[in-house]
This record gives sequence, C-alpha cells and structure tokens, in this order.
Amino acid sequence: MAPASPDRSRSGAAMPGVSRLIGIMQPYFFPYFEQFRLIAACDVWVVFDTAQFTRKSWMVRNRILNRDKGVAYVSVPVQHTGLGTRIQDALVDHGQDWRGRIMDKLKVYQAEAPHYAAARDFIGDTLAGHHETLASLNIEVLRAVCRYLGIATPIEVASALPLDLPEACEPGEWALHISKQLGATEYRNAAGGKDLFNETLYASRGIALSFHEHRPRQYATGSFDFVADLSVIDWMMWNDRETLHAWLG
Repeated sequence: MAPASPDRSRSGAAMPGVSRLIGIMQPYFFPYFEQFRLIAACDVWVVFDTAQFTRKSWMVRNRILNRDKGVAYVSVPVQHTGLGTRIQDALVDHGQDWRGRIMDKLKVYQAEAPHYAAARDFIGDTLAGHHETLASLNIEVLRAVCRYLGIATPIEVASALPLDLPEACEPGEWALHISKQLGATEYRNAAGGKDLFNETLYASRGIALSFHEHRPRQYATGSFDFVADLSVIDWMMWNDRETLHAWLG
C-alpha cells in the first residue's frame, strides 16, 4: 500500500487570501530525492517545458550505482535538435533500445538491494508507455514517482497553461512571471540557484522568495560505497516507501 498523502489542502486554482507556494523546474529524468522534497513542500509544481532544451543535462540522464566505476548513467536518447529547440519539442529517439539498456543497468542492485524487485517493476511500468517527446516522458516519470512517494502536490505543465510569457528575460525572472500569473504568494527554488534571483524584485511584485535547503541523508547500500545525490532510483532500491515518505518532511 502506498503511504498516505501529506495532510494538506491543495488546489490547482488560485484562492484569494490563501498563501500559495509555487515551485518551478525543468523536467528532469528520475531526478534526485531532494527535488521530490521540494515538490512536497509546494502547493503547486510547474514543469518548465518551454525553456530551451540542453542535450547534456539532467533532462536526458541521471546516475545510479555501478560496481566497477562507482556510478553509471541511465539515459534517454534524443533525436538531433537545433539551437533554440524548446524542451517540449525535443523528440525521443525510439530507434534505440534505451529502455532495455536502462533495465539491464538496474541489475547491479539485484543481489543486495532489498527493494530491487518492487523498484524494478515500478521503473519498467513507468517507462513502458510510448512518449514522442522527452518532456512527456519525464513528466510521466515525475508524476509516477510522486504517486509512489505519496506526494499530493498538483503538477502543472507550463506549455499547457494560459501563460503570457516574454520572448526572453533574465534566468531568475521566468519564475517571477509564472508565479505572478498563477497567483503565487511565494516562490521557492533550490538553494543552489540563489545567485540568479533578485529578492527585491520579487517582493515588489508581491511574491516572497525562499530557498529549499538540501538535507544530507545517508542510508545503507550493502557492499557498495554510498554515493550522495544519485537518482531517486537508488533511493527506491535501498529504502521502502514508508521510509522515503517520512524523509520528505
């Protein structure tokens, strides 16, 4: 049974007079656990799929354990894209057996990880659907992991929202435009991006700016050396859902 969802009222619609905390991030492939802690802390999560696609990024790959090298990448091949391609337009290259390669790499956990079977089945089921675009695939991954962890935060997709965004602006201002139009009273970003944001500018638009602080946590990994900040896949292999849900706090 999946853990109970956090006991908080959430709604995708703006509610006058009610504090509304929003988080925004590009769609990453099986991101690390801290991103899910940030999602769980928000009232609404927006997938920023209208930004420019970057080929060598966490959008197309993430890290798991590897016996010989310490870590290995699980990745999704993307068809050739030109400069300025938006994330929502990046196409998955289905001419390659990337799903099979991912599932094969997961076998490194088979002998020792106590939740290997359940995690492998979950990952296989999540990747089984056909997705033309990388964004569609990663959004499905994000929603599936949130359901697995018992996160109730609504996930919205920027390209599907009636947003009036400028053609270009400073990196830290995209979130300001989106937050304002969605009725946010607070925007929260990962702490690593602090330098991109102007707190005074956000305050002038009536939006508080806050930052999600990383909470280091180590767990048993059998005969493997523990590696911090791997994909959530690694966390699911070594820890049960109830434990992971409790760590979201």
